[in-house]
Amino acid sequence: MSREGSSIWLAGVRTLLDQLEATQGAAIEALAIAGCDSISRDGIVHVAGTGHSAIIPLEAFHRAGGLAGVNPLWDPATLPPTGAPQATLLERDPARGSKAVKAAGIKPGELLIVVSQSGINGAPVETAIAGAAAGAVVGAFVSLPHSSGLTSRHPSGKTLAQVATHVIDTGVPRGDALLPRPDGSSALAASTMIFTAAWYLFLERLLARLDEAGVETPVWKSSNTPGGDDWNARYFDRYADRVAGLRGE
Repeated sequence: MSREGSSIWLAGVRTLLDQLEATQGAAIEALAIAGCDSISRDGIVHVAGTGHSAIIPLEAFHRAGGLAGVNPLWDPATLPPTGAPQATLLERDPARGSKAVKAAGIKPGELLIVVSQSGINGAPVETAIAGAAAGAVVGAFVSLPHSSGLTSRHPSGKTLAQVATHVIDTGVPRGDALLPRPDGSSALAASTMIFTAAWYLFLERLLARLDEAGVETPVWKSSNTPGGDDWNARYFDRYADRVAGLRGE
């Protein structure tokens, strides 16, 4: 808390949330249209992230109230709990991105959303490039204030924002932290909160688009409520051949 008793971090997050809603509506709507096209054609939505950005594929996948037709692209080796030094290096490796896309089995016209705070690491940039080559419509959740002016670690020299078709700018400051410290550093990251909000703003518009199109909306129910397992069984049957996580692999 600040000396006045209010939270600098919470105030910063509120500002970023308001900014996201006020400025990113058109890009979110474009993603919703692409997602609606994919689901309407019995396709799925792919969501990718490395490092802490993998929290968003996790939140998007098999979540009560969430979209059933979601395929998470993530590589355990790029997750910090598996070994932070190695994970940091591997998310810079473009080969991890192309491998993830190959395993995903993306079909032409499906939507791929790639999540990255900085947008400069090789794996997420390559995920977007390889996804586009596979025929996906590629969206990005990325911070332009962080990405702009930095050197990409991808061999192409391009950042995620430069290779995606639709870009959601989270506006999170470079360094991903909102609380200035006396030593000149900063603390308390914001990207997870804003990425999550971007996902749910997208999902809200996607569901509205599907409803308007008269398409069955494949939404999970909580398995901890009466009838939840029976409700969800139809979506395991529908998507298990496309989504490895629904097969227990």
